[in-house]
Parts: sequence; C-alpha cells; structure tokens
Amino acid sequence: MAAKLSDIINAIEFISADPALESEAFLSLNSGEIFIRSPDFEEELENCPDDVDDSTEYLPLPHKHDLGLGVRLAHAFIDEYRPSASDDVYAMFRRRGAYARFKDWADREGLLDEWHRYEDESKTAAVREWCNENDIEFSE
Repeated sequence: MAAKLSDIINAIEFISADPALESEAFLSLNSGEIFIRSPDFEEELENCPDDVDDSTEYLPLPHKHDLGLGVRLAHAFIDEYRPSASDDVYAMFRRRGAYARFKDWADREGLLDEWHRYEDESKTAAVREWCNENDIEFSE
C-alpha cells in the first residue's frame, strides 16, 4: 500500500481547520485510501467505513499541531527570518485570531512569500517523517 503524500497533507489540513477539533482522518493500512469523519459533513462523508476505529486496519492521521506545524512553526520562522521581531510576533499568538494577524504582519514586512514557502516545506517534511515513523509507504 502506498498512500499519496499530497492526499495525507490535504487531509491533515482539513481536520486541522476544524476549530472544534472534532474532525478526524484515517489512513487505510491496506489500500492507502484516506477516510474523513466530521460531524459537519456527515452526508458528504458517508463512505467512511464502520470499522474505521480498528487500529489494525486504519491509522488516524495527526493534527497539524501534533506535527509541530502550529504556533511553534511560526515561532521558528520568526527566529530564523526576523529574530528582532520575535517578542512582537510571540505576543500575537497570545490572543485569538493570531494566525491572520501573523500573516498580515508577514505581508507588511515583505515576508509572506517566504512564510508560505517555509510552511509548505515544513509541512511536507513533517508529514514525510510521520509516514516514516509509522512505516507508511507514500508516493509523491
């Protein structure tokens, strides 16, 4: 079984966008297919198998924060690209809406393209590492 790396990344992004953290994604260990379970999309996701909680058949996908792709990633970016602004940026993440404020700040500072590149590269590297740790074969 070889899962498509982009499908895994997309599923992680989908479940991570759920503010209530109720959405889940599962990787079939037999077929490499991904199934999503979400209370907000019950009709659209009826193809989710009844036995998706069987850990011998399906592996739950991690949330982006489990992979260090949340606030820690933004902090690492600032530490590398604009350490002089770290106090200001760290303060942004102490309130709701931090990610939008961070992206606005990055845009004003001319760092938005670098941020998107950094985020994409970090996300891909983290998902590859997760796949390797879980013995998941994947294709690009």
